[in-house]
Amino acid sequence: MTWHDATMAGYLLLVGVAVGLQVVAARGGSRVPSLGQVVAHIMRSRAGRIGVLTGWAWVGLHFFAR
Repeated sequence: MTWHDATMAGYLLLVGVAVGLQVVAARGGSRVPSLGQVVAHIMRSRAGRIGVLTGWAWVGLHFFAR
């Protein structure tokens, strides 16, 4: 297993956890906030918007710029 494989496995694990949390949040009466609620809360401040923009740019540069 190479470092690239380990890194991709880690990212896939994070995506799987996020999808699992979203499924739990979609159930009625759940105390877990949905991804949309979390992003809306983060985007309320200027620092949050800059952080989301920076994160999105990082993802774009590392995964889509080939």
